[in-house]
Amino acid sequence: MMRAEDVLAVLELLERAAVEVWLDGGWGVDALLCEQTRPHEDLDLVVRAESLEHCGRALRDHGFRLSGQDGPYPPARVDDAGRRIDVRALELDVTRTHERDAASLTGSGRVRGRRVDCRTAESQIAAHTGYPIGADDERDVLALHHRFGVPLAGRVRTWHEAAGWGVLDADNLRDDVWAHFSAVEGDGRVEPSAGQTVLFSVEDAPDEDPSVEGAARGGCRRRALTVRPASPVSPALARHVHGAERPAPYGRYGVVRGGPSPD
Repeated sequence: MMRAEDVLAVLELLERAAVEVWLDGGWGVDALLCEQTRPHEDLDLVVRAESLEHCGRALRDHGFRLSGQDGPYPPARVDDAGRRIDVRALELDVTRTHERDAASLTGSGRVRGRRVDCRTAESQIAAHTGYPIGADDERDVLALHHRFGVPLAGRVRTWHEAAGWGVLDADNLRDDVWAHFSAVEGDGRVEPSAGQTVLFSVEDAPDEDPSVEGAARGGCRRRALTVRPASPVSPALARHVHGAERPAPYGRYGVVRGGPSPD
């Protein structure tokens, strides 16, 4: 388990080693929220690719040893107390290729009152795609969505034009989202099309709703407050992509480069 005091101790030792670091993962989310919302099994950190080796030495000197391989990700570091640290390296040069990487690290938050650098809310939400979303992941996404107003992304699964409602597949929520035409925004408030990529905001729907909307929602636990196109989609294109596989996801940790820090 990685407690708040453990996080601060790791940040302080890396600061003394002159390693620039950003919080990611669950602690990165809680830093943005300026409060600890749940227990965390590990600490996710992002460092510059050129600092990876130096970061590894600093952690090793304080008892954090490389553990076994974690699937496709670099090995974590664990100390005798069982505290676990995952370090990801990003290449943050000034080329256009890495502009998104650098922009994702402009977030700021607090852990027990101390100001810390972290991934932005936008990049955290974007990173929660491309893998099975768990309950903690969904809570993190919704907390950032409601606190910072970052829209969620997804596709229109079905849309009943005559009835004026449809169902959205959310990229980073476990359940479908019900949407009514009254929530649609944009020029001319064009009726959404099945397969269209959209951005939306959500709220929890009432568990028991005897209204017409409640009957239409079926089993959807959430409804959209706003819906707008992510990009213009022609009806022909919407028909073409309906039912097609989604594009390759951004990935849980964004664009990650660099392997395990050498000992």
